Amino acid sequence: MHLFVLLPLLLLIVLQWMLPELMLTFSAAFPLLIYAMLGLTGLLAGLMRQWNWLYTLSLLASHYWVVQSALQQPLTNADTAAIAIVLPLAFTAVMLLLQLQNKPQLPTPRGISLLLLTVLVPIAILLLPLAGVLANAGLPAAFLQPVSTTLLFSWGQLWWMAVVAACWLGLLNFYAAGSQRWGQFGAWLAIMVFYLAIQQPHMSGWMTLAACFALLFSLASQMLQLAYIDELTQLPQRRALLSHLSRLGRRSALVMLDVDHFKKFNDTWGHDVGDQVLKLLGSVLGSERGVKAYRYGGEEFTLVFSHNNKDNLAEKLEQVRAAVADYPLVIRQQTRPKDSSEGKQQRGKDAGSKTVHITISLGCAIRQSGESTTALLKRADEALYSAKKAGRNQVAFAR
Repeated sequence: MHLFVLLPLLLLIVLQWMLPELMLTFSAAFPLLIYAMLGLTGLLAGLMRQWNWLYTLSLLASHYWVVQSALQQPLTNADTAAIAIVLPLAFTAVMLLLQLQNKPQLPTPRGISLLLLTVLVPIAILLLPLAGVLANAGLPAAFLQPVSTTLLFSWGQLWWMAVVAACWLGLLNFYAAGSQRWGQFGAWLAIMVFYLAIQQPHMSGWMTLAACFALLFSLASQMLQLAYIDELTQLPQRRALLSHLSRLGRRSALVMLDVDHFKKFNDTWGHDVGDQVLKLLGSVLGSERGVKAYRYGGEEFTLVFSHNNKDNLAEKLEQVRAAVADYPLVIRQQTRPKDSSEGKQQRGKDAGSKTVHITISLGCAIRQSGESTTALLKRADEALYSAKKAGRNQVAFAR
């Protein structure tokens, strides 16, 4: 799903290859269209109160302005060639900074300072005597040698871009990155493709447009995640469940379950431990095959099956019940050591920790012919009540 943010870039590359005249014609609306698109994306991010996206958008706008101002001359010009070498390096450095650190909130003094930094770094490239610096840097000749007369990249830049891209993708996978980081990666990749593209003025606009769409797609994905996915358990929530029930098949079954004595558990161990229990349930239920799990609300969860085989249902639900009951939940001590010496004494020990087990009760209702989803939910809830009344930690089927 996250790779979807790369679709605009791939589409623009295909269009440039197959219909270059059409791309050139539409580019007559640049640069006004590009700045309007950047502003629209920033406005949407602000309306959705996703202020952190403004950092990347500001960097894109600043980079595009510098490209329009300084990279419209042939690479035979020493100043142009120097900017073409340093600008993608600076852009990458700032993008990685935005990718890896916890960005301050906007508007705050630290946030505004970082925002100004993202804007000023590309602009500062224009003020530095880069041609003379690179000429006296003693770099290998191959590093500065262009790949061809039509590409902005040198051989040295190709090497570091490949290394950075590989490391970036590794970090995305290692940290199980969300939509925002994938959007930043898509924006960075689009700008790097500009430097690899045929040296035509309008290409910077198309690649910046692709970067905007990558951010828009990832922003939409994040909003969808917030609307339909429960943040604590990472399971779809009630809104997604109701959408699923609206297209539920005739041969199906619904299960309502919740944690036994959850209120007492919370009162004894605290809400942090209660959240740990809910995360555990989310992990167990989400990993079960052949069933779709949802967080209904509070400590209640819902399972939806696309078949109505009672024997198979009973076997699967017993597996779920046993998996939760057999899982050792370690509750760590609530008090921190008063000083470093006490911390050293406690290190490596389990003093103050306790292992407990939780149980769940499950009520299953197999859909009857012509039964509405509301009635099905009600019968599953009644079956859950029957399981609790019979002693908890068991499965009950609705009549």
